[in-house]
Amino acid sequence: MRIEDWKGDWALVTGASSGIGREFCIQLATAGMNLVMVARREQAMDELASDLHARHGIRTLVIAQDLSLPGAATAVKDAVVREGATIRLLVNNAAFGPWGRFENTSAEVYERLVHLVCATPISLCRLFLPDLASHKSSAIINLSSPAALQPIPYKAVYSAAKGCMHNFSLALYGEWRDRGIVVQTLIPGPTQSELDARGGAYKSALSTRRWPAAIVVGASLRNLRKDSPVVTTAKGIYKQRVFAGLFPHKAVIRKVARMFRPPTDTRQ
Repeated sequence: MRIEDWKGDWALVTGASSGIGREFCIQLATAGMNLVMVARREQAMDELASDLHARHGIRTLVIAQDLSLPGAATAVKDAVVREGATIRLLVNNAAFGPWGRFENTSAEVYERLVHLVCATPISLCRLFLPDLASHKSSAIINLSSPAALQPIPYKAVYSAAKGCMHNFSLALYGEWRDRGIVVQTLIPGPTQSELDARGGAYKSALSTRRWPAAIVVGASLRNLRKDSPVVTTAKGIYKQRVFAGLFPHKAVIRKVARMFRPPTDTRQ
């Protein structure tokens, strides 16, 4: 399948106001796809929608919706139905992940994180199945993370939620591939976005280098042609999988904890 062949069809992108989500909107609009843009920041999406319409003549629907709330997926679906749009490509990108000790973040925030990262995307996949299945070919792109591949102390809930999304996405690929619906699990490498700033990231053993979002999105869309269940721009991801899968759990946890421990935290 080629995105260029879907000119005039509708794509839905969550987290569309910045970072990877914004870049998906730009590249999909360049290919001639109409856009449903979903995020909390309406003004940022309105400005982007206006620009993309002027440049490419596409149709847009902006939905200002907090996807961390129960029922958010249904609200999005209802808005799309009112517009009369039929989704051919669903991009589940929205995410948030606080850094630091587990007890430093409230239970309410964790509950909303789980809704945002895995519960709402799962609901969107189910709700838009009739749309996706109505096309001869269609696709879902689910954003995973290197954090999904092993437990991460000091990002415990984010890594757990991404692990849920990662395994769900791969399983859905196995179920829906014969229906003409490709489900791609996208693992971006460190990318220029607001994710670290919103999560309160601090200096750690991770590299500070961040790749442009255009690299991640370009790789994702190119690989839709190859029916690849997993697409990644993260270097060393396969070594990471081997390390997490073969080494003793205690060794993995200890190593990752050293990488993510706050610099001012002296507790062991």
